[in-house]
Amino acid sequence: MDSPVAVARAAVPSVVFLRSEVPARHPSAAILGQERIGAGVAVAADRVLTAHYLVLGASSVQCSGVDGKPRAVTRVAIDHETGLALLALEGPALRPAAAGRGEDCPPGTPVFLLTLDATRERKGATGHVCSVAPFEAFWEYMLDRAIMTTVINPGLAGAPLFDGAGRLIGVVSLGLAAVGRYSLAIPIELYGRRQAALEAGQPAGPPWAWIGIYPQGADGSVVLSGVVPEGPADEAGLARGDLVLSVDGVAVSSLAELYRAMWRRGPGEALSFRILRDGALRVVEVTAGDRNVFYR
Repeated sequence: MDSPVAVARAAVPSVVFLRSEVPARHPSAAILGQERIGAGVAVAADRVLTAHYLVLGASSVQCSGVDGKPRAVTRVAIDHETGLALLALEGPALRPAAAGRGEDCPPGTPVFLLTLDATRERKGATGHVCSVAPFEAFWEYMLDRAIMTTVINPGLAGAPLFDGAGRLIGVVSLGLAAVGRYSLAIPIELYGRRQAALEAGQPAGPPWAWIGIYPQGADGSVVLSGVVPEGPADEAGLARGDLVLSVDGVAVSSLAELYRAMWRRGPGEALSFRILRDGALRVVEVTAGDRNVFYR
């Protein structure tokens, strides 16, 4: 990418280092650990946006800018649907990143990310957008549009993704294992659409059904690789290895089909899972939960 060094240098002050501590009893601790470190990006002088799993369930969050000065985190708002978290801060004002639009960055657009490593050393990398497409993950998560890039993240997740003019277009959430697709960013427009709800600490709309499963899709089938302990699926009797055939009579052969079938329901409603286990067909009734409550 031929963007001047001055563009990247101007974006650096918006990047922050995050460290969170999560109690052992929190449901996310077994998978994500009790201590998590990551990056974030200032979207206002006293607001930081990051990947939600970095601060999910945190009892304390430390935040410091590139100046090394700590900022007190006074509130954390989690949005499970987008995978974003918004942190409210007190302390020295941060320089917010210039706003851009991921929707204006088609495949081939030059991009760069700025992050930090575990020692808080600044890191950067460049590449291009390789696709803007739907994305499904194994923790009951799906985006209609995600930004996939050729950028290999040299540091921590939660980092900002910028276009060639230094405008914020997304928050880097995941590393990808596909050739030519090395990092995934959540488009910044999703934050704009849900900003009011995040500021209010409320869901942006009616919550979707959540049952606490880790499904994997492959070869036209969906198999459970695990369940969340004490979650609705676990309580109902779904288990690792179950092949999901249908939900409420709707056949499912991919993660997208599974999630669409599930999300027709809301918390407290019953879902009927037809599964294949040990060569036998079974029907398991699951009462959906609310992950905003479960992971509070």
